[in-house]
Amino acid sequence: MVSSLKAALMAVAVFAMLVMSSQGHPKKPLCSDCLSLCNANCTPVVDARCSYDCSPPVAQCDSCKSQILPQCCLDFCSGSNGNSSYSCCPDDCISGNCTTCSCDNCITAVQTSCAFPCSMHASDILRCQNCRSGAAQQCYTPCMSACNDHCVKK
Repeated sequence: MVSSLKAALMAVAVFAMLVMSSQGHPKKPLCSDCLSLCNANCTPVVDARCSYDCSPPVAQCDSCKSQILPQCCLDFCSGSNGNSSYSCCPDDCISGNCTTCSCDNCITAVQTSCAFPCSMHASDILRCQNCRSGAAQQCYTPCMSACNDHCVKK
């Protein structure tokens, strides 16, 4: 995995050099550009690698929403004496099939009730920071080394 990461980084570095040369820059980057080149190259790598670890807990959030929304719509429809004229309630909402509800008054109930399960918590934030730190180290160190080995000093 490390060798494939280094190969990918070298390919990115070569691509960056080609882009720079197409913009009238020398084929080799200036050494003073190494940090900005590696930032541009590594930021998307880190973001992609850590997208799962740095996202709110989807399963818990979806579970909460799937419990709160149907019950809210069912309560709303029951309160209207079964009148299905409300756009949020399917015709058979009273019988319990409210999975397609999206009425405005229930959106607020879902946001309020599911705020905690749909948020990043201390352990999630720590996991995200650890992932980003590790991914950044794996990307920036070889990128800076490769750039410094091939750059033009002015």
